[in-house]
Amino acid sequence: MNRNLSIAALLAGTFIASQAFADCAGGSLAEIKKSYETAQSYERAGKNEAALFAYRASEGDTCEGANPYEADAARHAATLGLPIGTAYEKQGDFQRAFNAYEAGGHFAAADRALMAETRTRQDEPSAFQRAREHFDTRALPAFQSNNKAALKITGAYQPDSKLVAEVAALPAKAVEHTLQKETAAFNEQYLRDYVQVIQSRPDDPTDGQAMQRAVAAQQAFAQKYQDADPIKASQQALYLLRQWGSAAPDATVQKTALTQFAQRTLGHADALAQKYSGAPKLLEDATAYYNMQEIDDAKKRAQIASVKAQALKLADAASAKQRFSLASEYYHVAGEDAKAKAADEQAHKLAMAKMQPSIDAAQKQAEALKAQYSDPQKVQQMKEQAEAMKKALQQRQSAAKQGNQKSAADLEKELGL
Repeated sequence: MNRNLSIAALLAGTFIASQAFADCAGGSLAEIKKSYETAQSYERAGKNEAALFAYRASEGDTCEGANPYEADAARHAATLGLPIGTAYEKQGDFQRAFNAYEAGGHFAAADRALMAETRTRQDEPSAFQRAREHFDTRALPAFQSNNKAALKITGAYQPDSKLVAEVAALPAKAVEHTLQKETAAFNEQYLRDYVQVIQSRPDDPTDGQAMQRAVAAQQAFAQKYQDADPIKASQQALYLLRQWGSAAPDATVQKTALTQFAQRTLGHADALAQKYSGAPKLLEDATAYYNMQEIDDAKKRAQIASVKAQALKLADAASAKQRFSLASEYYHVAGEDAKAKAADEQAHKLAMAKMQPSIDAAQKQAEALKAQYSDPQKVQQMKEQAEAMKKALQQRQSAAKQGNQKSAADLEKELGL
């Protein structure tokens, strides 16, 4: 009986201990010791950055109680973290600077590096969210207790109120800046020029002069706009606006972002469909803007169907004018791939028909040459003519050489040489 009670007590004690370790947030003493020894090994080998992060991993509480390595690990981390972070900060690598400062317990310097990185991506909601969460964590009492060993080495720390205020102001500034970028991106002069380039493409690929003019117009357009894609830039800015509509904590900023997103996606789609349908690609871009809207699916499908019907009508009109390449592009926008393929075949047949006289003439010339070179008598005559020309050339070269020698001798005689 007593033996059974002893076994039960042992099992209960083992269970309680295992539960305590399972609930422990820190590492085991054995793991921390191993990390500390690894850090020392790295430092002796001159691998200071690896040593820094291993020392940082050696800090904190253990599941068994006090951490005998923490104080020394924090001291080494502080010594290594400052020069490593400073070097990265000077190079403009703010993310790695932040990591080094943070691991070394230089928290004010880490805040500074984080904000420098955030400013390079200040229009991105993810950058704002990271910075906000960072400073929210800094303000928690747990931050001080979790980093007590590092703070004993590097000194007291409080987040800079100016940086916290800068983070809070980011969403409003980002929305304003994004709106400015989007306004500049949706360039209607670009759209007018693009339609003109597309409409000026010749329908006859055998018309050399027209093709040259088309190529020159395309090159001038590319040089003017430096191969920019303003539609893509506009859509990227609008996607950012939509993200800010969810990420911004201020309700007014949210409303501004979402309202502008809705107005601009619909407005751009309508403008492309109504004013710039002369280029098939811009009709396709109109459907993309309609798709971006956060509206009822049935309404969105109706808008897109309207654009496709418009594209089909323009395709039929281009085909009637024998502008088959242009018609094919419109058919693709309309989703009529079979008709697009048929238009491509028509374009090929038309081009071949216009090129056929030149092809026939070239074939006749080739046949004549073949007949000429297949006649042995004519080939022999050509060989004899070539030999005669070669001999005549050699004779002229020899006569010229003799003349040059005679002239040189006369000159010497005249000079008394």
